[in-house]
Amino acid sequence: MIEAKDCVYTSCYCEENVFKIIDKYPGNIANIFAVFISNPQKQCAIWRQKSSTDPEFPVIWDYHVIAIEKNETGCVVYDLDSTLPFPSNLEAYANQAFRPKTGRYNMDLLLERFGQRFRPVKGSELLETFSSDRSHMLNNGKWMANPPSYPPLFKENLGHNLFQFLDFTDSSLPGSWMDYQQFVDFFKADS
Repeated sequence: MIEAKDCVYTSCYCEENVFKIIDKYPGNIANIFAVFISNPQKQCAIWRQKSSTDPEFPVIWDYHVIAIEKNETGCVVYDLDSTLPFPSNLEAYANQAFRPKTGRYNMDLLLERFGQRFRPVKGSELLETFSSDRSHMLNNGKWMANPPSYPPLFKENLGHNLFQFLDFTDSSLPGSWMDYQQFVDFFKADS
């Protein structure tokens, strides 16, 4: 099991935080996944995030990335941006962070517009195929958030491909988009 104190963390660079978790993963790499979370509008609601001023209000991210480990007792989530325990049981995390359809009118309307979609990617495939030059964090030549102190996770032969991982029509990279139930079922299978 990974502890938060052993992780490299930079606020607003969730994809790199997860890459680093997977890169240092002490177990069988077949047991860990990166999960890209977004939707076609690039406006998805996630609760229990450190950047929220109130736990009952979600943060609306263009995307977010978490790591999920499948082990003999189930699945755990590694999200360094969450106020939930690190790691968290997947079921507890999903119920609190994604707030699946509740039957409450206002919540269902919110999720209709800001609902999440999920793209799980095997840890080994992420390490092989992910590449970022961090250009998505520049606005008129200035950083929107200070970058990590280590060099970008850039592979010349791949170019900057973060947006391909977030594209709902691009299937050239590993993983495929799922709705909430498909995501939950994917991680329940064989656990």
